[in-house]
Amino acid sequence: MPLYLILAALLPSLILVGHITFKDRKSPEPTRMLVKAFGFGMLSVLVSLCFSLPLQLYGVFSSEPVTVWDHFRVAMFGAAVPEEAAKLLMLWLLLRRNPWFDEHFDGIVYAVCIGMGFAFVENIGYLASAGEYWLHAGITRGLISVPGHYAFAVLMGFYYSYACFGAESRRGLYRVLTFAAPVIAHMLFDWILMVSDSLENQLLSSLLTLLFLIVFIRLQKAGKRRISTHLTNDGI
Repeated sequence: MPLYLILAALLPSLILVGHITFKDRKSPEPTRMLVKAFGFGMLSVLVSLCFSLPLQLYGVFSSEPVTVWDHFRVAMFGAAVPEEAAKLLMLWLLLRRNPWFDEHFDGIVYAVCIGMGFAFVENIGYLASAGEYWLHAGITRGLISVPGHYAFAVLMGFYYSYACFGAESRRGLYRVLTFAAPVIAHMLFDWILMVSDSLENQLLSSLLTLLFLIVFIRLQKAGKRRISTHLTNDGI
């Protein structure tokens, strides 16, 4: 695979990892742990396939969706559930005995590194399959898909930290939200895009594209609020 494709796939992920680690500059995590988290994220792509392929084989979702319901099942069980489950498994494996995980914001930092590792590997596949249109695919995914994975990771890391450091009486709820919040966000993200791309009616497709942009912007704003919350919780 050409080096330029790898670099194009990697750059958006590195930018967002740099962004989140810069916010953690007053109490940074060890570089080796961040690299390890990114590697775990790359590995999570294979783990997600182990989750999604059996679901496809048993007919939970179709590889050739036709109806809106078909697209929902693909978005939920072909993407959101297996991918976020794989990332969460990697996050748990990374943090369960990590002495450096001692602040609220750390959960977001590690989750983002894992999410960006996943996005990097996913990007390589999309850019390689785009052929001569790799640059267009790289720009589109760098502006939409990678920030999407970033937002899902912020949600996961936010609730994961609360599940570990939050009020004892609410930790059960936070454990549920650690998985449910990124799954729902991911499902909506993919579902709207899939349905919009499948419609022949240009007006409906345009309206769904507008809806997607609204969801995308709200996701990014929700991520910023949660980052600010945990920075405040840690007194940073």
